[in-house]
Amino acid sequence: MSDIVLESVSKSYDGKKVLDNISLSFKEGKTTCIKGASGCGKTTLLRIIAGLIEKDSGSIRGLPERISYVFQEDRLCEDFSAVSNIMAVTGRKLPREAALQHLAELGLAESALKPVRELSGGMKRRVAIARAVCYESGLIILDEPFKGLDVKLRRNVMDYIKRHGDGRTIICVTHDPEEADYMGGELIDMEEEKV
Repeated sequence: MSDIVLESVSKSYDGKKVLDNISLSFKEGKTTCIKGASGCGKTTLLRIIAGLIEKDSGSIRGLPERISYVFQEDRLCEDFSAVSNIMAVTGRKLPREAALQHLAELGLAESALKPVRELSGGMKRRVAIARAVCYESGLIILDEPFKGLDVKLRRNVMDYIKRHGDGRTIICVTHDPEEADYMGGELIDMEEEKV
């Protein structure tokens, strides 16, 4: 693995520039938080890094082979249990007991075997985060991962990510400066990058 480096990356939708010659780097094994107003291109940037959409121009190097992603919406298999959602991405590499332990750390021990459609929004959010953390990846992308969680839960989830994300590159989008501060690492303001 190495640093992830973006050079002069641009992206437009219907003639409107969302990203204009953005050059950034994300340090290997470190956390970087990205903040900025809605519509400034944060999610577009993440999707380009993850290979979900094509950039119009520029280059990206240093991407790991495997990437975990927590989207703004949870994207869980609603009929699967919380633990089955994790096992669906980890396969046999992660013992079921370990997946259950991850859910317990996030306060979901009682709900681990319930279909996620029966869980609250905040519970689903934590399942999505556990699934991304449990997947064996070199990069974890978190797009507003703490929305819908109260302050105490947020701290618990951030501690969980810091405990289990150690050694992996983490890119986290947040609107909250306190979250960015608590997660540690570098802070990138997309508004400043556009200037």
